[in-house]
Amino acid sequence: MEASSHRRYLLDMRCSRELPKCSSCKPWPGSCHYSREMASSSQPSPSRVPKEHTTIETRLRHLELTVQRLTNSVDHALQTILSVPPRPINAQKPAEPSHSVAVAANDSNSDLYIGPSHSFTFLQETPANIDAIRRPSCHETRQSARSELQYLSNSLGSAQVAQGTMEDTMSFYVPSRPVGYRLISKFLVIAEVGEPFFSAPTDDMIRQVVFEPHKVREKAWIVYFNYLLLSDISTGDDSSSETAKLRRNVQLALNDSRIFLEPREANVQALTILAAHGEDYAAPNLSWMLLGHACRQAEALGLHALGHRSAESRQKQLCLFWLLFVMDKSCSLAFGRPAFLPTAVYQNVPLPDDDILISFHLRDGEENAQKVSKFGAQLFKRSTELSKLIGLVLDVLATDASSPAKGDIRGKLDDWYEDTNQVLTDTMNAECVLANASHRKEMALGINSMKFHYLHVLIILLKGDESNSSLRLSSARDAVSLLSSMVSNWSSIYNGVVWQLLYYPFTPFFVIFENIVHHTCWTPTVEQDLQLLSTTVTYYAEMRSQMRLLATVCTRLQRVAAVFLQLAQTYVRQHTSDPTADNMVTSTENCSTSPSGDYNMSAYSDRAMNDFAPDSAKDSETQPNVDMGEPDVASYLEWLPATWLSHGLSLMLVVRTWPVATLVPATETLPVIRLGRLLILASLGLY
Repeated sequence: MEASSHRRYLLDMRCSRELPKCSSCKPWPGSCHYSREMASSSQPSPSRVPKEHTTIETRLRHLELTVQRLTNSVDHALQTILSVPPRPINAQKPAEPSHSVAVAANDSNSDLYIGPSHSFTFLQETPANIDAIRRPSCHETRQSARSELQYLSNSLGSAQVAQGTMEDTMSFYVPSRPVGYRLISKFLVIAEVGEPFFSAPTDDMIRQVVFEPHKVREKAWIVYFNYLLLSDISTGDDSSSETAKLRRNVQLALNDSRIFLEPREANVQALTILAAHGEDYAAPNLSWMLLGHACRQAEALGLHALGHRSAESRQKQLCLFWLLFVMDKSCSLAFGRPAFLPTAVYQNVPLPDDDILISFHLRDGEENAQKVSKFGAQLFKRSTELSKLIGLVLDVLATDASSPAKGDIRGKLDDWYEDTNQVLTDTMNAECVLANASHRKEMALGINSMKFHYLHVLIILLKGDESNSSLRLSSARDAVSLLSSMVSNWSSIYNGVVWQLLYYPFTPFFVIFENIVHHTCWTPTVEQDLQLLSTTVTYYAEMRSQMRLLATVCTRLQRVAAVFLQLAQTYVRQHTSDPTADNMVTSTENCSTSPSGDYNMSAYSDRAMNDFAPDSAKDSETQPNVDMGEPDVASYLEWLPATWLSHGLSLMLVVRTWPVATLVPATETLPVIRLGRLLILASLGLY
């Protein structure tokens, strides 16, 4: 038997009380340690318990000290072995769980990198401009402005997809046969708008997408089919139950990771349509990420290479490749990140032939074989040329090149714009004779959109160049003045990418806002700049009515613009010297407009204050009130100089004797005086 077994056996025996060793201890070489008293086995001997531990309180206190020493020893060991900072002795347990800290860490980790030179540099610069307006009366407006700027920062610097809860999310929506064939008919009409960049699936594939979506291996066709239908709903009535069902099909199809991992032309098409016009995926960073997958698959498929394909197939693939190239350069400029398709690598890839590009035109159901529009082909070729120049701009901004290098690129941009504007204008004038109203409007939209993108690139290129600061400011003013002509929806084909329509206007907007903050006196130019900020608010209100699926986003962006408009108005008001009505009208006369940024104020003087008059219902969405509710007379009183308000009390008795018809004539030509009378009447309860 082993020694340990012997020891356990002997411990269970009692002492025989023999000396010098009891019979139980004789087999062991050591001394006898058994008690000589016949103690009960069930009751321990009190002599074995130290006297200082005889009470329960003492034993508990000793136990607590022992546990505390053990805890300190373990912490010290962890600090030594794992370099973990020790826990303070007797530290209190935190009142709140650490979950909030983890959430905060996750939120900070969700921020995405944006390069030093990009379209949204105002995110870093505007906080300083807000802090420069240090007035007690501006405190609440400044806080609102910081909040709205944070919203923009989250929208542009993070990527999150809101997945709504849906019933029966594991199965696709399959319509009845009559409804299904109606959807197929509508799809075939809408798919023509995407020519020549997107190819429709075969008839058999379309029927399987509609009636047997669970059997479709390339789920990208489900995304393409359903999202084209969604785009049509976005321009009409989106309250039908079909909207939710089509969205569900898109989300279920996107759960198939093969769309993002397998290089297939159908996948490239689906990702491109989402990145360009996916209203549910209109966040800029989401668009950039979707576009990245599309570009990598396009490279793997060799869409730019010759290959062994038919001539027609090669031409369509070139169209899709160059569409990706154009979008890629725009995204790179927006976020200051390297391009997926470098200009130096692909600049010599041939453009598609004109014979295939002429299919890029607006379709309104009128077929005329003798009338073939070439405007779309010219617009796309000019867009690719601009994208190549943007590649040069990206190189200059990335290397922080000298002013001469920027000047050289600026010269190329100016030459490109002069030539492009001339070609597009001549093409539109030649086709306007036979074109209907919708064609003429669409061509004008294309020219204005092209000019806006040119000005946008120029604003970014000239940033930090003090010698061209006035040109940068005038470019921003010209860009904002174009917004009213760019209001459009998905059905337009010459308006560009959806998220650029929503977020690019803030680039010139904040250039103008910064200029206002650096002025300390009232001038006609500052008043014009305020009107341009107001134009941006109106633009988002009009876009809200066009982009039905993005109505919430447009409303939120409208609020951002309205808050900064209000902050600029308050700042200007506090630095204005109390001009009289006559001086204001005189000072706003004889100003002319020019392409370089000088503005014609002759028509503006009558409109400036009318925009804030209580009876201007048509412009109610341009009011400075952040909530964009009904006009508030109190907010308009803040616009009046102090001398007007001080004289108001003295005029009260006189006003009560005036007939209301005299106070507010219907043909009043001086808006400032008319507004003043209305405010006096409102304060007296007479209007």
